[in-house]
Amino acid sequence: MSEALIVRVVADRGHINLRGNIDDVAFAAGVESACGVSLPPPLSRASNADLHIYWLGPDEWHLAAAAEKTPGLCGLLQQSTRAMHAAVNDLSGAFVTLAISGDRVRELLAAGCTIDLHPAAFADAACAATGLAKTGVLLARHDAEFHLIVRRSFANYLLQWLRRAGAEYGIEFA
Repeated sequence: MSEALIVRVVADRGHINLRGNIDDVAFAAGVESACGVSLPPPLSRASNADLHIYWLGPDEWHLAAAAEKTPGLCGLLQQSTRAMHAAVNDLSGAFVTLAISGDRVRELLAAGCTIDLHPAAFADAACAATGLAKTGVLLARHDAEFHLIVRRSFANYLLQWLRRAGAEYGIEFA
């Protein structure tokens, strides 16, 4: 029998939206100084301890960190990008992070999205904004887990979809 799929809410996460010019050396250096990690290349994430930076587009990133660190991180980012064309917004109340693990997690996610989730195509540290079960999500791979960052207003719907779609895989909610 296969390992059950486990879904858990990653509690106490803060979320920040960051916009800026990656080609501006001062912007990239300021973000690295504030975060302790460089901005990731396209379609991937960069991590430093409990901070994850997800690439959203050529000039946009989503940062997820411990909720208690988010205000301070926002302040550092605002200070380090103050003299340039950049935006830092705390969106902590707007998003929920779900983590899904188990040996058939790719099959479950493939039932609701069109991204190729084979390990060769969607390797560790990969991320993409996509649709999952008619819901917009930021899908990211963290080793054997997949993280789904979803707007709070759609989280209950997505959890219900996961419950129904995952029933055949023995899905469990932690």
